[in-house]
Amino acid sequence: MGFIHPENSLHQRDNNRTQLFDLNYDQLSNRASSPYDKGNKLDISQSTLSQLESQNDDQMSTMKEKIGALKSLSLRMGEEIRGSNHTMDQLGEVFEGTSTKLKQTFNKMLIMAKTSRISLRTWLFIFFVVFLLFFWVWIR
Repeated sequence: MGFIHPENSLHQRDNNRTQLFDLNYDQLSNRASSPYDKGNKLDISQSTLSQLESQNDDQMSTMKEKIGALKSLSLRMGEEIRGSNHTMDQLGEVFEGTSTKLKQTFNKMLIMAKTSRISLRTWLFIFFVVFLLFFWVWIR
């Protein structure tokens, strides 16, 4: 069940399909490649060229101002980020110190509870009552 192909059709291409543009494409385009090109009968006066240059200069100065504003904004953002990172580092150190103090206090409380004759549940109840008292005073 093999397909039979003529030998000539395997290696030949249709030239019309592979050609990107028509041969007359270059003759059809009548645009000038630049304002200074005089070959296609385009004549731009010096006043028009100077007006275009002044518009270009105005747009360039506007763009320069916008880029300067973006640069100053990015520098301020960088300073703010560095300041925030420093603050976060300090806050992390404070939390680490607080965590260490709480662990030490809890360990001391456990030692105190073991050495006294009062049970751990009683100590926790006492601390809970004191906490509720402070919380009630704080709310009022």
